[in-house]
Amino acid sequence: MKIKKLLVAGGIACAAGYSVEAAAQSGAQAGQTAQLPGVVVTATRVETQIERVPAQVTVIDRAEMELRGHQTVGDALRSVPGISVVPSGGVGQQTSVFVRGSNSDHVLVLVDGIPVNDPSGPGAAYNFGDDLLGDLERIEVLRGPASSLYGSNAIGGVINLITRNSGSKPAEFFGQAVAGTQSTFQGQVGMRGRIDGFDYMFSAEGFTTDGENNTPSRLATSIGEDDGATMTTLTGKVGYDIGNIGRVDGLVRYRKNEFDLDSVPMDDPNYTGENEHFLYKVGGEIYGLDGALTSRIDIGQSRHERRFTNRPDANSVDFTDDSYESVRSFVDFQNTYRAGAIGGLSDTVFVFGTSGAHDTVETSTSTVSAFGPFTQSLDDSTTDYALYTNMQTRVGERLDLTAGLRYEIPGDYDETLTYRLGASYAVPEILTRFTGSFGAAFKAPTLFDRFGIDNYGYRGNPDLRPEESFGWELGFETSVPVAGRAKAVTFGMTYFDNDIEDLITNDFVNQTMMNVGEASIQGVESFIAVRPADWIGGRLSHTWMQARNEATGQMLARRPRHQGALSVDFYPTSALSFGPEVVYVGPRNDVTYDDSGNFLGTNEVGSYTLVNLSANYDIREDVTLFGKVHNLFDRTYEPVNGFAARGLTALVGVRTRF
Repeated sequence: MKIKKLLVAGGIACAAGYSVEAAAQSGAQAGQTAQLPGVVVTATRVETQIERVPAQVTVIDRAEMELRGHQTVGDALRSVPGISVVPSGGVGQQTSVFVRGSNSDHVLVLVDGIPVNDPSGPGAAYNFGDDLLGDLERIEVLRGPASSLYGSNAIGGVINLITRNSGSKPAEFFGQAVAGTQSTFQGQVGMRGRIDGFDYMFSAEGFTTDGENNTPSRLATSIGEDDGATMTTLTGKVGYDIGNIGRVDGLVRYRKNEFDLDSVPMDDPNYTGENEHFLYKVGGEIYGLDGALTSRIDIGQSRHERRFTNRPDANSVDFTDDSYESVRSFVDFQNTYRAGAIGGLSDTVFVFGTSGAHDTVETSTSTVSAFGPFTQSLDDSTTDYALYTNMQTRVGERLDLTAGLRYEIPGDYDETLTYRLGASYAVPEILTRFTGSFGAAFKAPTLFDRFGIDNYGYRGNPDLRPEESFGWELGFETSVPVAGRAKAVTFGMTYFDNDIEDLITNDFVNQTMMNVGEASIQGVESFIAVRPADWIGGRLSHTWMQARNEATGQMLARRPRHQGALSVDFYPTSALSFGPEVVYVGPRNDVTYDDSGNFLGTNEVGSYTLVNLSANYDIREDVTLFGKVHNLFDRTYEPVNGFAARGLTALVGVRTRF
């Protein structure tokens, strides 16, 4: 308790003395950084050149999203090395992401640096099927343990969704209109600008589709009923620069997804879901020590509301209505001190701060059946605090070092210390950079894991312990000059190893959650990128991975041993561009059903390959005509056994900015 009081006192002192920063959390800084090539914020919580980061980071920028014609965040992540995207149906359906073989709830998701995982669900796993891309400037993907930076859930990595910046003009309008197969329509309108220290960005985007049946036609239970979705995203951000003294800013983001569901292995025509997320934050920062110190405070809330309703039909006379609500109120204080040269060190940056979060969860499961009405509910809360620090510096002209430490002080389970150390070493004589890092991470049990209750027999386990992991990686990246082009060919490889203990898994016998077993994950990410000319380039990536449950010896479900992607950028003229993409996912274990819908246990399911095509044509400087064909060869496959993936779909649209 003394430590907790010291933490609170320290946070108040920082706020009073400086008003502290959250670098990566600053909407303004995140937006400005998005304009700088080769700079990321997620890896260190401060703007850092990517070649100085001792970890693997992938950046998907606005240009890449538009070139490939991606619709959702899940689509954009498909070709990232080390990531498995697993949708349970078409657009708008539940989509899980596995980073380097860890569980889907082992990835922390941020919006402009704010954690947005939902504590009202098992493990606080994020649904990547809900987010459109129109309001995003870029997506930063950090792979490897990152709890020393961000706390719980960051065992496999961190995915930061960074919203569009304000640009440099006083006013700029942007938008798009799209139509396609399956009665798909998408539209967006937005405006952004910067005037005399004041900057802003507003965006409204909508998407609707009739979809196709989530239940595969091979199942005898399929009745051919389509499962559609309607999605809406509204985003607003404003900021004001107070001369060279400081800045104030704010962000509001609302997202809603209404979708049809199926009860695998049954086709279910009356099962629907709703997922709403509302996020806001306000913040301010002060600059001191001739600009060397940036001190910032951010406060805000992340609210999730999910509801699932299943009305009676030919398969069931029951009526169910389940709702899950969570509110996370947060405050984050952070200082960033750019110390520069210290002795034999240079480019030294210190980050240190405190954070606090209060989670409230309310759930209700209601069933009306022939046996009468039944209702179960949960209403609980918890408060967590943390102290964190991170340092990066350069030794000589070749070696960059990074060290981070975080002390987590939860409200009702053991305190946790996590760390990460890393180095990046450049050898310019052979145009090569070597990287290595190691660190500890953890994932706390959610309130639902510990205290949840429903009508289907589930009871939470209040004695759950946090999951803990230790991971390390070693890698290199080399460039080869050809015909005067310094990076005509670039290739690299990274070996990673992650051991996770006290895994929180389902105890199906007692219908609860329990800490059991250990997972051991090893893998290699490799890539080669070629750019023989300005008008053409390509990138081929491959991930080999072995993710094993050490207690049973079985491979973890839905983690392919091999997966890869090939993407090409082709610009035959200054106005015309093509962005073909091939994604391969190898065999993997999964829960399986036969064609009659009978449960067969866990078995290996086959591989699949997707071919996607996209094209953009600039009619004029501010108007672009574009098209996208997904699953060109109409491949029939099931990313999750018992759930059919999208078949061939096509979209055409127009994008404008003026």
